[in-house]
Amino acid sequence: MARREKKSIEVINGNPVEMAGFFDFAEAFSEWKRNCRKYKTSQISPKPPQGEGGVKNPKTKSIPVDLLEQVRNHVSGAVARANSPNKGSTGIYTALNEIEGKIVEKKIFTELDKEVLEKFITLLNSFLTHPSLNPQNIVFKRPDKYRMVKNKLKVLGNEKTEIYGHYIDDYFLKRYPKFKPPAGYESWSSKQKNTATPPLYQAIYGGDMFSNGGLIEILEEGLEKIKTPINPTIRNVSSDTLAQVPQVKSWVIKNSKKFYRGGKYQISAFRNALNSQAFKGSENSTFKRLITAAITGQKLSSIKRNVLAHPIPEFRIDLRTDNAMRNLIKNSYIRSPRAKAPDKKEKTEEVKKWFEMVL
Repeated sequence: MARREKKSIEVINGNPVEMAGFFDFAEAFSEWKRNCRKYKTSQISPKPPQGEGGVKNPKTKSIPVDLLEQVRNHVSGAVARANSPNKGSTGIYTALNEIEGKIVEKKIFTELDKEVLEKFITLLNSFLTHPSLNPQNIVFKRPDKYRMVKNKLKVLGNEKTEIYGHYIDDYFLKRYPKFKPPAGYESWSSKQKNTATPPLYQAIYGGDMFSNGGLIEILEEGLEKIKTPINPTIRNVSSDTLAQVPQVKSWVIKNSKKFYRGGKYQISAFRNALNSQAFKGSENSTFKRLITAAITGQKLSSIKRNVLAHPIPEFRIDLRTDNAMRNLIKNSYIRSPRAKAPDKKEKTEEVKKWFEMVL
């Protein structure tokens, strides 16, 4: 499934973040759900009598209303985070719920978000080799021999054969001649394992019913989005947090004397020079924590493994006021006790000596 590729700007906590590529995870996920809801259970899984693959006791068992609910009921494995109280034991709070509730609306992603997607993708792939969870291999039994006699179905003998994936097949249609099969039903069942493509399989892994991709493809593209580099411009940030970012702190201290004249800083010029810089990013864990705090506005103490997962090749600063620049200078020196700030008295003495030489 081809997606649009272009640069996009997302604003996170007032900070513009440029993405190298574009994939709207939330819209793709919503589109997939809308597509699932189009296929009602009464159309794709009509209830035949007992013994024909339908629900035997509908009074005591809930029947999903559509394909989306069928997926929810099927995908009941637990991929909850290690410290989460949700262990998936109820079959309701599944990974699908976690993605919907905590991840899908995000514009940039953390390492914890990445873990959830990776675990869910692994889970869905594992279904394909599972003896009972692969939708392609759900077993239905059929009479081995049958034929139509005077417009009535006649079963020949007691021998049974197995079909896989779905129960709408030639036998089903002959037994229920008034039933109108949905388009594409021919591929839903098969006499061989791993070849049928029933609706449940297509919803998860893709097929003709899901031209824009199944659930696993949406999640894989979401995971690719997490690998997309971001280039943030940091505007809305405390000077103390910014002064802890090594690249910024080093640049401020290195250039302080350059913008110090007559016993004071040329603040506006210093700020403009800072805002014109493109700082190189890093994969260092400390840098990732600091840049996550700077972009999202979270407290640094609350950021542990929930750091941004995107590569950050470069970033910029956009301080809007001279007062913010003053605070950044002050905090940069506070954070660098060995660095020596420009001394007002020393500068005054240098000026006096220069005038004495001229006179």
